[in-house]
Amino acid sequence: MYVPRLPFIILTALAVLIGVGWLADSVAASRVERHISTAVEEQAGLEVSPRVNVGGAPYLAALFTGEIPSVSVHALDVDVEGLGMVNAQTEFTKVTVSPGQVLSGEIAGAPASSFTRTLRLDGVALGRLLDMTDLDIAHPYDVSPAGGTAAEAQLTGTPFNRREPVTVIVDLRLVGNEFHMTPRELVDAPADLSPTGADDVRAAFTLSLDTRTLPLAGRASRVNMSGGSIFFEAERPNVPVRLADLSPVDASGTG
Repeated sequence: MYVPRLPFIILTALAVLIGVGWLADSVAASRVERHISTAVEEQAGLEVSPRVNVGGAPYLAALFTGEIPSVSVHALDVDVEGLGMVNAQTEFTKVTVSPGQVLSGEIAGAPASSFTRTLRLDGVALGRLLDMTDLDIAHPYDVSPAGGTAAEAQLTGTPFNRREPVTVIVDLRLVGNEFHMTPRELVDAPADLSPTGADDVRAAFTLSLDTRTLPLAGRASRVNMSGGSIFFEAERPNVPVRLADLSPVDASGTG
């Protein structure tokens, strides 16, 4: 079958140009992500480089728009004093940058539309706060979890002065700077548990803390429960990018 040579050559050239462009864009984005990852690792003193993603498809479109849609840092199993191993994610959105910053990844000081830090506490981390080594976190109902200033969770664990695990439903509340976890219902407990013992169990699952002491770089604005963990989220609008804010263990900031 005869194929006109000129259209074939044009299509081949376009395919090559697109492939080269995609490769160049991927290399540029990867270079920036490695640079930010290394900078955050050194700033926070992390043992493992965090995973960094720069948004935009293609990334180098930011050379013309002057804006990187998002910059996110994901840190897994970070050892935080008082909590143990936690997972954290930090994201800046709509980062205004110069062409030089797009290519270098030196985005410290660049203005961003918003900052969000999400901290995940699994059963081990929350159990450390409650002095329980076998804590399990689950959603109490077969529905999608809600989030905001209030949520709820089902906790199962063995208080330090008990021999058998118990299960309670707790309310999770944010009030100003404070987080309060309060037992609402005792779901499963030993049959011989006395009223006094029930009070002790409720006390064992009660927790209050100032969310500004968490590595959120500000006070928590949302709390929810999902996937066997409790999530705290802090947000700030219209902020400059700081390496300290990208650090998953930074607890400073306004709030």
